[in-house]
Amino acid sequence: MIEVAAPTPVRADFAIVPAELADPGVLDRIRHRTRVRRFGSAWIGLTATPIRSSRASDDRDLVMPVIGETRTKLRIVTEDDEARLAVWIERDDTWDAITAPIQLSDREGRAMPEAGVWVALGAPVERIDQPHDASVTRRAVRVRDEHLRLEGFVPATVISKLWLAAPGDFTPTDLDLSGSRSWSPPDDARTHAKVMVATKIRTTPDAKAPVIATVESPDVIAVIVTNLGAVREIEVVRPHARIRGFVAASELSRSNDPLIGHGSGTGHGFGMSHADRIEVPTGACLFDAIDGEVAGVQLEPSTRLGQRRTDSASWSLVYVGTAWSIAALYVRDTSDDPKQPRWESCTQPAHR
Repeated sequence: MIEVAAPTPVRADFAIVPAELADPGVLDRIRHRTRVRRFGSAWIGLTATPIRSSRASDDRDLVMPVIGETRTKLRIVTEDDEARLAVWIERDDTWDAITAPIQLSDREGRAMPEAGVWVALGAPVERIDQPHDASVTRRAVRVRDEHLRLEGFVPATVISKLWLAAPGDFTPTDLDLSGSRSWSPPDDARTHAKVMVATKIRTTPDAKAPVIATVESPDVIAVIVTNLGAVREIEVVRPHARIRGFVAASELSRSNDPLIGHGSGTGHGFGMSHADRIEVPTGACLFDAIDGEVAGVQLEPSTRLGQRRTDSASWSLVYVGTAWSIAALYVRDTSDDPKQPRWESCTQPAHR
């Protein structure tokens, strides 16, 4: 057994503001990430009236860039309906996540050096203990996985709603909440085998050795690492973890199937009567209120429904569809001719 050291999570300041969201390469500069768990309430402005989703109970797993936070909210970046927006959401609507790669351990922080569960940076987890003692340094967690039960202990310091992507990490995010994504395991030339439901993966070939994972669906595919007669050493790669351990040979069956992928997605659409049709060009700033702050940018030219006339002659209201609901934003006319509006652009130096 070895002691699993507590890594020090990397930290950085937030460096991007919404007016920069149309800049080339801006997404590569946003390193903070969170995992959206449900669509509850969202705010275009921090103190604005919330927009709410009817799908709050849905469990999601959407990796989103983050450009700000408060004690109770996170400001994520989304793409939908030809717009890129900075949206405030409740911290509780996101998963707890692992902020540094680490191996699950026992309560005392010990693990086997060559067998166990190695959890990836950003993996979603659920806390399965509720210690009353604030001095507890390790927390029991369950890694979110639809096919395997993965439980163990990690230092409390590596659990957070936010994590920092490594420099140069271009892992796709789910900016477009109307689309979908999929996960595929890495290619592996070793022999594949299907693992039976209820199989317990153990730390050693001993049938009484500690269990590191339990198979909960018939879709778990492993690769054979070592043939030990009646026992096999196997490795299973999942979206958020790598598992290496031992099972009885009788609990495996030969499989030529590809390893199982993972996907998720959502979508929306809307329409309304008695609304003006407003042509909004690429790069137009989308404001959270009249005389308010920039909350996003227009990504492609589109005709938006809205209200051309508002309480201010220079401002028009436009509607943008989001995964939560329809958001009301504003565009500002900088021209001298109201019949030929020139909407303020976030691709110009004025907003840098």
